[in-house]
Amino acid sequence: MKRYILLSLAILLPVLFLLSYYFFFSTDGGVTYNGEPCAIHEATGWECPGCGGQRAVYFFLHGHPIQALRYNALFVLLAPLFIYLYYVCVQVYIMKNRKYEQSIVFTLTYAIWIFGAILLFFLLRNIPFTPFTYFNSHF
Repeated sequence: MKRYILLSLAILLPVLFLLSYYFFFSTDGGVTYNGEPCAIHEATGWECPGCGGQRAVYFFLHGHPIQALRYNALFVLLAPLFIYLYYVCVQVYIMKNRKYEQSIVFTLTYAIWIFGAILLFFLLRNIPFTPFTYFNSHF
């Protein structure tokens, strides 16, 4: 019984978070949200891989997926992976379903590819020339 209470919380908490995020930030009509400033961008002038992620979530939740991709494409493209990882963690740690332990294996190669993609995105979005400025979240 305790497992099912934890499972219910694991399902409800992200849903409640997204709903509260949607309604809390929807007071301006839905298209002019600027978000909180990034501390790394404020200190260095460079955009980190997470810059624009908050605005991307905002626009994605408000039905503007293209605008969300414009603010942070990496964040939006990796969202299904994050959702899947959350699902696997719930299955393994809350439901004690051991078959999911082997469903996703984090090898060193996998970690290097993810880290490389994040690093490449960071480098490309800070190049101040025309094709690379599309990765910049401050357009």
